[in-house]
Amino acid sequence: MEKLLAGKTALITGGSSGIGLAIAEKFEAAGCQVIIAGTKEEKLKKCCEKFESGRVKGIVLNLNEVDKFGAKLEEALSKYPDSKIDILVNCAGYHPRKAFFDITESDYDRTMDTNVKGTFFISQTIGMYMLKNHIKGHILNISSSSALRPAWSPYEISKWSIRGMTKGLADTLIPFGIVVNAIAPGPTATPMIGRDSKGDLDFPNNPSGRFASPEEIANLALILSSDMGNLVVGDTLYATGGSGVISLHR
Repeated sequence: MEKLLAGKTALITGGSSGIGLAIAEKFEAAGCQVIIAGTKEEKLKKCCEKFESGRVKGIVLNLNEVDKFGAKLEEALSKYPDSKIDILVNCAGYHPRKAFFDITESDYDRTMDTNVKGTFFISQTIGMYMLKNHIKGHILNISSSSALRPAWSPYEISKWSIRGMTKGLADTLIPFGIVVNAIAPGPTATPMIGRDSKGDLDFPNNPSGRFASPEEIANLALILSSDMGNLVVGDTLYATGGSGVISLHR
């Protein structure tokens, strides 16, 4: 497992906290060179300093600035001498936690621009790069069990979109050897919901009785982003503890 991603380089959006950072840690431990992307330079710097191997570097990337994606790709490629990207993990997301009647147009636009539009165009940018450079890589979308629920919020709508986009990108890119899949976590102990994965994971509302830890989601990401997952194509792997999968009647 320590060499599962040896010789590979991964770009992880939303990589400075939560599930994204856990994936970065798991990939680095598997021999991967990692580039974590986020919107706060100081936070990225502090995250990278925690890795003694020197195999985790950061770039500032705002998924709402699609016109800068080409330049950001070049910046990412400059981080390591071998200049390539084999894996893209789309983990960045926005979730306005408001009731239906309180959601504003700004809330809706920011959610869809980040979670759907940004994911689409960064995947297009990296997919084209892989195609031109004959890289048989992996694109992994971090979705949500919300993709199984009635979509009354822009977040849920965006995750329904990611489920369809995953199938569409897989269909488009698999002829070029680029494998696309998604992981849909259920309730996970991350800063987005104000939980610490090192603390109490109890969550009685989930059939499994607890939150997932980001590390558990990262384990699945490692498999799907490696050659072990090459025959899983266009699929969404649900890691929910049963939430949304067997508990729709609750």
